[in-house]
Amino acid sequence: MKSMCMVLVILIGVISLCSSCKSVDQQPPITRSLTSTRAQQNVPPPTFDNNPQLDMILTNYRPILSVGNPVGMLKPYTLTFEISSDPQFPPDKTIVYKDITHQNPHISQKQVEPRHELNDGTYYWRAKTVDYQGNFSDWMRTRFHVDLKNSRTFSGFLRAPVQEVSVSSGEDPKNIIDWSDQGQITYWNNSPRAAGEPFSWVVLDMGRKTPVTRFWMLSTRQTTPAPGWLTHFVWQGSKDGRTWTDIEGTEIRNNDTYRNIIDFTPVNTRYYRLVIYSQNALQAQINVIIPYVRGGLRVPDVPDGDYVLIIGNQMNGFTYTQLARFVEGKGYKAVTIPHQDMSLKVLRALKNRPMAVIFSGNNADWQYLPLFEFYGEFEIIRKVHDIPMMGICAGNEFYAMAYGISFGHWMGWFDDTMFRLTEGQIPEKVAIIPKYVDDPIYEGVPNPFRAVEIHSWAISPLFMQDERYKEFYVTAETSYIQALKSSKRPAYSAQFHGAVVNDYNQSGIYLANFLKVAEEYKDGLVKSLQGRHSRERGSPAPLRRD
Repeated sequence: MKSMCMVLVILIGVISLCSSCKSVDQQPPITRSLTSTRAQQNVPPPTFDNNPQLDMILTNYRPILSVGNPVGMLKPYTLTFEISSDPQFPPDKTIVYKDITHQNPHISQKQVEPRHELNDGTYYWRAKTVDYQGNFSDWMRTRFHVDLKNSRTFSGFLRAPVQEVSVSSGEDPKNIIDWSDQGQITYWNNSPRAAGEPFSWVVLDMGRKTPVTRFWMLSTRQTTPAPGWLTHFVWQGSKDGRTWTDIEGTEIRNNDTYRNIIDFTPVNTRYYRLVIYSQNALQAQINVIIPYVRGGLRVPDVPDGDYVLIIGNQMNGFTYTQLARFVEGKGYKAVTIPHQDMSLKVLRALKNRPMAVIFSGNNADWQYLPLFEFYGEFEIIRKVHDIPMMGICAGNEFYAMAYGISFGHWMGWFDDTMFRLTEGQIPEKVAIIPKYVDDPIYEGVPNPFRAVEIHSWAISPLFMQDERYKEFYVTAETSYIQALKSSKRPAYSAQFHGAVVNDYNQSGIYLANFLKVAEEYKDGLVKSLQGRHSRERGSPAPLRRD
């Protein structure tokens, strides 16, 4: 799912879109159907439940725009997309793509063409269905943001631990600071305000003075208007928890989104209070609040000798499956580091470089995550060429999303192998592309093979068609992309979960083979370095002649 100096308010987000902004009144919700007098009632519109959704921040100037296909549309149809920096979509500022056909029964996609490259900023996007007779649906509208500039490296924001949370009313306030994948689902509601009660509030006690400079807030897990969205609120600071002062630039009126990033000049105090003046329903809802401070990452201690570095991609920094146990079961040491604590700079600063890096899976949806926390990991994926890497599940999708957030998409359905088996269904086996059957990564793997799947997101096929990223090849597939390999470096990926151990799963061999490939790569690199050092101690190397 990243320059700032004064105040920035972003309506979802993951990064700042400008260096200095003031709090402004927001426009009313726009992720909805806009009625047209010429629209036909029997032509359903596409659905904006894919990528990007409302206020997602994209990190490529040629994003892939994905929608759900119109529900119940039985007649032949195409889609029309329009993109504009102006919410009124004037012709001179609007990109128009017509005759978009569905990619599969679930979704349709269109990548922004080279001649229409976007810039950093806010964009409005609408889509409609057009049937074979020229009848069309209502427009569906949303907005998204583009910020390539601030997304190329670690964001510079660190999570600030909260010692205690208290609220004006309601139950389960600790849900607000549950920073796990499941914590996104749980939430706090205030009680309906009593007579004379001017507002509801949430207080974060940091335990000590903490120079917070950003709040990331999730209010409901719906990107279309839903009960509980805050509509008017402000953040305050206090030294003693009794006397409160508004924090400049944090007041939001007419808020119309499910997720907010509030950036402001650091306030070094112990207590922070969210004052909720109004919401769009009887009760406000808050799923998660994360405060951030500016700073650099600590370089963790790692063991001597060979080890595998695992980057934990769940929101709490752990892995979805028991990757460490799998690695250790194959005779290697394993070190797990949370994604929000990892960057290329940290990787290069480790006292002992890992034999391999594995990017783990998670079980969250990208639109509900602070995606700026993954920017350091994305830089590793883009720039590391001398350490074998493996992306699993979400880590597989990251091989595309590292180059653009919208290069991963919702499939339109949920693939849960083990549940389907209990329901008497026969899951599709993974087929190795013939060209790669003899690749060492597939040694001993049946073709096709049974694999454990549990996900609803995948890499967009349009990413594979983009000439800028032609180093990546699909080596295995089902109805969607299952595994990638780089032609330039020892980088592999798998959508399936090789670390799951049960009688059904045959993909563990693939993951075990990767560890062998990584060890052989390391041994070859050591021998190469030893040979080079030996030559350097002998006769001088010949001069290079250009």
